Amino acid sequence: MKRTCAVLLISMLVFPNCAVHGAASANRHVAAATAGSARHGQESPDLWRQFAGKLPVGSLVRVRTNGGRLTGSLLLVDETGIVVKPKTRLPELARRVAFDHVEQLELVKSDGASLARAAVVGGAVGVGAFFSLMLIFAAIVGD
Repeated sequence: MKRTCAVLLISMLVFPNCAVHGAASANRHVAAATAGSARHGQESPDLWRQFAGKLPVGSLVRVRTNGGRLTGSLLLVDETGIVVKPKTRLPELARRVAFDHVEQLELVKSDGASLARAAVVGGAVGVGAFFSLMLIFAAIVGD
């Protein structure tokens, strides 16, 4: 019994997040809401204007231009471009990106803000801790 408990405890310490990492990497980053399926740079500014007009203000977007890429909150959409507040560690000013320079615009899906997901993970941790304590208690009492 002691040997079984020791093996279980060691395996829990060595492999703590196997199930969590598998699910998180499967649907990690983006709900790619790109407009069109052509190669980069071939979409017209009108297409980006229509797509950006349908996005809700305040949503998290990823913009790739011919000068780099930017991830941030969408603040404004008008006839000539969009205004994005960059999501960075240090605060930055909002940037204006003209539709002529946009190569890709996508809506970023937030993957860590689900209350239900947090409740399930918390419950699983609680159940695991409970059974671990029961195994330790059984090992102590069994001697």
